[in-house]
Amino acid sequence: VNGGFEREGLLVWKSMVGVSRQCPIWAVLVLGMVMLHSTAGFSVPHSLKMDGRARAVAAQGNMKDYQAPIVFASKGEHSATLIFLHGWNSQGSGRGLELPQKLNLPWLKVVAPQAPTYRLADGFEVQSWVEVSPISLSMSVMLSLPQQAMTLIDSVRRMVQEGAPLSPDSLISDIGLVGPYRRLQGDSNDRRHNVGHFQDLVEEEIKLGIDPSRIFIAGYSQGGCTALSACASMAYKLGGCISLCSWFPQSLSEREKRALRGMPALLCHGTADTYVPFELGARAHESCTDLGMQASFREYNGLGHEISDQVTRDMRRFLLEHCPRQTPPNGQRVL
Repeated sequence: VNGGFEREGLLVWKSMVGVSRQCPIWAVLVLGMVMLHSTAGFSVPHSLKMDGRARAVAAQGNMKDYQAPIVFASKGEHSATLIFLHGWNSQGSGRGLELPQKLNLPWLKVVAPQAPTYRLADGFEVQSWVEVSPISLSMSVMLSLPQQAMTLIDSVRRMVQEGAPLSPDSLISDIGLVGPYRRLQGDSNDRRHNVGHFQDLVEEEIKLGIDPSRIFIAGYSQGGCTALSACASMAYKLGGCISLCSWFPQSLSEREKRALRGMPALLCHGTADTYVPFELGARAHESCTDLGMQASFREYNGLGHEISDQVTRDMRRFLLEHCPRQTPPNGQRVL
């Protein structure tokens, strides 16, 4: 992470120098004003500060408890399973609750695990696949500054070239939440806990007669990165991975990278995503390809941080290709 931060910082410095040469001084001053305006919103609110009791519970590791997953039984003969990981505190489609109906694959069972719940001060609760704390939120602010600067520099350059009026309010919409993905990278402890839980779910499916090659892990936003990380860390070679509106996990070991080799993967990202920038999804595809995954990338013009009907249609095509209908080995219908 530090190496990446230094590289981004160097790019920001070079870009700022370039902007200062191309733009009038007032434009550079406006950029500084917007940076201050935008980063102020990333301070840790009181409601997200853990009280003493919450910190003690977190230290004991009791906040890593997982709720029972939401299970959508197959409509016909069960011969494949999709494990769908929701995003940061997601609701609606981000939790995968609409997938079974939209995918319309009668032989597919969908299992939607629930991330641990972190109870913070003032009764505020969030669900996350990685630990949530004021420290992680503060690091998110610091580490996201280079990406925020790059976004703002591009916006200033474009507006100056187009002769558009320049003001903090006109640029705020271009900033987006470019930093939260940093906070959600997680660490080895998060990965170990999550993989242990996902492995239990996979083994339950294997006991039902489902071959590991017909078990897929998908995820949205934070869940997409977690899905890639889980596929790399599993004891079984799974059928494939689907990552939606997400990014590539950091700090994978050489063994984990080798485990991804040859695995089918589908990555989907909207060009108008202001929460996880489109560039991160494109880089994730490059990383998957470099590791030897059979990775395909779907770009959706104008789509934000969401799962559209077109995304689910592409997911359906991917699953049809890699796990078409078949009769379970034991010949029994599993509900």
